[in-house]
Parts: sequence; structure tokens; C-alpha cells
Amino acid sequence: MEDILITDNPQNSATSSQDAQTADLAEHKRQEMLNHTQETLTKDTEDPEITREQLSLSKRLLNWRTIVPLVIVVIALVFFAQKANINPQKTWSALRTANPLFFLAAFAIYYFSFPVRALRWRLLLENVGYRKENGVHLPGFWKIVEIIYISFFANVVVPAKLGDLYRAYLLRQEINVSTTRSFGTVLAERLLDLIVLLLLFIPSIIISLHEQLPKQLELGLEVTLVAVFVGIAALFVLRIAREPIARIVPARFRPQYYHLQEGMLGSFRRLPILSALTVVVWLCESLRFFFVAMALNLIPGDPVHILTATIFIGLGEALLTIVPATGGGVGLVEAGMLAMIALFYHGPNASNMTAAAILLDRTISLFSILVIGLVVFLIAFGKKASRQPVKQPQTAKPLTVQ
Repeated sequence: MEDILITDNPQNSATSSQDAQTADLAEHKRQEMLNHTQETLTKDTEDPEITREQLSLSKRLLNWRTIVPLVIVVIALVFFAQKANINPQKTWSALRTANPLFFLAAFAIYYFSFPVRALRWRLLLENVGYRKENGVHLPGFWKIVEIIYISFFANVVVPAKLGDLYRAYLLRQEINVSTTRSFGTVLAERLLDLIVLLLLFIPSIIISLHEQLPKQLELGLEVTLVAVFVGIAALFVLRIAREPIARIVPARFRPQYYHLQEGMLGSFRRLPILSALTVVVWLCESLRFFFVAMALNLIPGDPVHILTATIFIGLGEALLTIVPATGGGVGLVEAGMLAMIALFYHGPNASNMTAAAILLDRTISLFSILVIGLVVFLIAFGKKASRQPVKQPQTAKPLTVQ
């Protein structure tokens, strides 16, 4: 009887009806938001995108803008090596004395950073809506590692950091999403890199050099600080003045502007995890040169001094690669490393030991990327070409007499 009374209570019936209506409204709203997200992601692929011809590595590599600066830099390096009394035979002798276990450790710690980078980029892509529930299936983890590695290869082969844009293009080839939105996540990643790199770089300078900071290095640090603050300020301006900026952008480029803006600003969710992964990435970069220095017994002193000095040199090398003058920062990186190592090593045969350290380090960060990257690049595009269906020649339809 009590159950019947409760069931037949008009007030309870009204409440249940209201709850049902509220649930239906919430479900409708959720479905509407999902449809809007899917529609946005679909529109991404309908906008004018960067073509393969525009990002052709062969054309960029054979372009005079790539070849001329590289030739000038190589000639300058040879001339500078002669002036610095770097003897190839003595440098080779120093290389032969290197501890192979420490060199292998440097190689391994550097390549460990690529899976970490892949995990971080996957989080950034998910932050901008590239998820299964939105109808977007990201490539597998190791495919993302492959894409990042090929982008590093592109950055080594050609200047202007083309590999960063090439990474977004490769993702589009895999899952047909917006190149500009994906490139926004790469820019967000670069900003995270710069901020964390600077936060690690400054303490390493203070601890390792104390009050003996050279004026040139101090100027470089100030320029880097300004670049970071300009980047952060630009993000705030982009968020606050989204529409005023959109009105300045020509109408035909406005969709790309919106996708780039969404890709950059939408990336900064789950910031603690992203920051932790970024710290791991740059610790891997620093420890690479730490093990190179240990292989040659390059820097004297206590372990803390050696660690901070090598972190300073490793991160300083990374900062020099930002300058897009040549592929892989060839020339600028070597000259900068020579100056940084000279701050800590003044022993016998200093110039040849320094040259040996630079060669070992660049074997990992430049030559291995060039050689292994070319193999990965050829295999990846060979597989892609084999997966594409072969177009059958069209045959003429037989004429019929009516």
C-alpha cells in the first residue's frame, strides 16, 4: 500500500518528470558539444593545407639557401680549426682513449628522450581534442616516436626548423587532421622546452661559474630571458585579443589562424605532467654531454661541479640549435661548445681534447640522426607507398546500340 501511495504521489511524479527532463537536456547538450567538436575537427581537414611540394626535403636540401650557408660555415670551421691548432692526429688519439661504456651511456640516454617526447606530444594532441570520443584515433605510440624522429632528421638536413612543421604534416598524412592545429601543439611544446631549459640553465651557470660569468655569456642569457618573456606575453595577447587579431589576418588565412591559436592555447592542460616530462627531456640532453665528458675525463673537480658544468654546456648547445641558420645548427653549435668547454678545461692538449668531446657529442646528436634518420625516413615512406592502392587503368565502356 505504501509503495502504491509513493508511486501515485503527484509531487513525486512531477519531480521524476523534471529529473528526466533535466537528464535529457544534459544528454542533448553533451551530444551537441560532441557534434560541435567533431564538426570542428572535420572542418580542419577541409581548410587549405600545406602541400607535400611545399615541404619537399629534396627541394629544400638542394636549394641555394641551404647549400650556401652550409658551405660558408664548413669553410669557416676548417679555417678556425687551423687557427686553434687542432691537430687531426692528436684529436683522433684523444678519441681512441675515450671510455666506450660512457659513450654508450650517452647514446642511450639521448635516445631515451624520444619516447618521452612522444608521450608528451600525445598529451598535447589529446589536449586540443584529438581523442577517440571525438572521432580522432591518434597513431600508435611508436608511430608517434617515428614521426618525431623523422622531424629531427628534417631539422638536421635543412635549416629554418622545417622539421617542426614537417611533424605536423606527417601527422596529417596518418590521421587526416589539421596541419595548422597540430603545428600549434608543436609550438606549445617548444615554448615549454624553452621555459624549462632556461630554468635548468640559469642555476647551472650560477653554480658552475659563480662570479666569473663572461660578458658574452651574460648577454646571451639576457637575450634568452627576453625571448621567453616575449613568448609568454605573446600567449596572453593571443588569448585576450583573439578576435581583434583575427580581423587583422587576411580572410583566406583566418581558418589557419584559428587552428594555430586553438592548437597552442588548448595544449596547456595537464600542465604538471607536461612540465615533468619536459624536465626529463632536458635532463636526458644534459646527461648526454655529462657521459661524453666522463668518457674523456674532460672536466676536473668534484661530482657536483662536473654535473653542473656539463648541464650548462649541454643546455647551452641546445639553445644554440634554436638559431635556424643551418641544418642542425652546424657551425654555430661547434663554435659555442668550444667557447663553453674552454671555461672549464685548461689542461694539456686542451684544443684537441675539446675537439674530441665535440666530435663525440655531435656523433650522437647530429650524425646518428642523419644516418639512422635517413633509414627510418626511407622505410616509413616505403611502407606508406606500398599501402597506397594502385590505381587501375580505366577501360573504355563498350558502346551499346539503342
